[in-house]
Amino acid sequence: MKKTLWTGATLTKQQLCFLDGISKEAKFSGGKKFSRAAIVRTALAVARKLNIDVSNVRTEDELERRFLQAFAHHAKTGK
Repeated sequence: MKKTLWTGATLTKQQLCFLDGISKEAKFSGGKKFSRAAIVRTALAVARKLNIDVSNVRTEDELERRFLQAFAHHAKTGK
């Protein structure tokens, strides 16, 4: 694993429950239980591989839409 730095992130209860659910599902389906940090790092690593256009984004909702557009484009084109 690469060297990591600690950073605090403010998440909602629902977001924390989602991360915990991913970890539990991985463990109970025969895999490994992952930390919240490992799940977030993995999500960021995937996001970095996408060409996400964040120009003129002003809200979190708009940022979320841009992420979803980039994921959809990647799924469709492989790029």
